[in-house]
Amino acid sequence: MNMSTIGRPASSLAPYRAAVLDAPVSYSVYSAFSYFGARRGGELPGPWLVSALGALGHETGAIRQTLYRMERSRELLSRSVGRMKLYRLTPFARAEAEAGLEKIMQEAPAEWDGQWTLVQFQAGSEGRLERERFREIARVEGFASTGAGLLIHPRDRSARLLSAAAELGVRDVLEVFRCRRVHGEGDREFVARHWSLDDLADRYRAFVAKYRRDAVSRLARSADQAFLMRFAVVFEYLETAWDDPDLPLALLPRSWPGPAARALARRLYRSFLPGAIRFADAVMARVSPSIQESPDDS
Repeated sequence: MNMSTIGRPASSLAPYRAAVLDAPVSYSVYSAFSYFGARRGGELPGPWLVSALGALGHETGAIRQTLYRMERSRELLSRSVGRMKLYRLTPFARAEAEAGLEKIMQEAPAEWDGQWTLVQFQAGSEGRLERERFREIARVEGFASTGAGLLIHPRDRSARLLSAAAELGVRDVLEVFRCRRVHGEGDREFVARHWSLDDLADRYRAFVAKYRRDAVSRLARSADQAFLMRFAVVFEYLETAWDDPDLPLALLPRSWPGPAARALARRLYRSFLPGAIRFADAVMARVSPSIQESPDDS
């Protein structure tokens, strides 16, 4: 499997392929698990990852290095079946992958109850890596820092944050509250001070302008092309959505482009998904024919 299978028409697909290859290989690993790993009981064989991600254009050596590094950094766990290595995301990494998929697939609640999630983080004896992992999860969940050790968000983001904190061994140094603001500037002014939204709006509009063309839907005429386009949509949408705190509409500027960008990303994701799965299944049958599909696959 090589890039020549995906490159038809090469000139039309080049900007989307570049969006995938410009990102770290680890992004492709996460994205592969988020849509295909769940279909295989949460595990993917090393040969599948090397072949499937190689079809996107990643070098074999870079893929193998990334898998090794992600094991060392506790993003991946592995086990051996004969001479084959099977990988799965650790709970922390799985939470991050699920958060990314939710940014595309879930509808944001239309109403806001006026309450905020306030997190107090008191650094203790945990290691630097654990602290950094927790801060990354908080960033992905859209929390803003309001001071030393204080994080805030207008939605209830406590469940996944606490789950990740428990996995990282830092739950005991957290205090989490659901509360209301009772003093100070208005909520919109508070949001404008703690979250930078103008740049996000421009980036969302650029995504919509690039992907709303009818030609985009016609690019994936084969399973391998759908595989590539699924990754491209995810990467280019999440490049902005990862930085989006997903604030309630009541707190956002008028004509906020986020919902339109999300709806477009969701529509394209769903349209490319069947072909992407067919391609992934074909790679699995070729490189790992003895690994059976999970019985709870849907």
